[in-house]
Amino acid sequence: MQPALPEPSPPSGGTLPPGVDVGAFDQGTPVSRWALARYLVGRAVAESVSRSLLIAGLLVLGLAAVCEWVLRSTFLAVLIAFVAVCVLGLRAVLRAVLNRLMAADQVAPFEARVRALVADTRADVLRELRRIGLPGHTWTLPLLAFRLAGRRRRAALERMRGFEIDRAVPRARLDELHLLLRSLSTGADGSRR
Repeated sequence: MQPALPEPSPPSGGTLPPGVDVGAFDQGTPVSRWALARYLVGRAVAESVSRSLLIAGLLVLGLAAVCEWVLRSTFLAVLIAFVAVCVLGLRAVLRAVLNRLMAADQVAPFEARVRALVADTRADVLRELRRIGLPGHTWTLPLLAFRLAGRRRRAALERMRGFEIDRAVPRARLDELHLLLRSLSTGADGSRR
């Protein structure tokens, strides 16, 4: 027989009503939790697209080098290198816009932890995108951007409505992100910035 666990002590020395469970609770309001979940999903998708553009740009640049050394075609190599520079430039512009939109300069003190939360979320986000019938692999995420910007936008948005955020972002990650952002918005003395 195991010894009984001690009852949790009530706050401020008061007594707990019978049947009250002191345990996990959600941080923030439902609206703030929804916004933070969308933030994590957006960051996960943006990181995957950025990585895909980097790899694609480097591969195209490598193809330009092969054209120059193997085919001895300088014109073709320059043309392909120009395409590679455009892809890498697009990635740089995308990252700059996303950093600006996501207030990366303000989140800088906690950026390592936010990146870890995004990395933990990425696989779940991609799985949920595949479940609703949208491109959900690292290599196919740029297709999602084209679908959202092109003629198939309405169909893609209809499918996005089926995205269940609770499947992609566990509550523990939302709570941790909420606490990180709350500590960012308060000073060391507890006052609001």
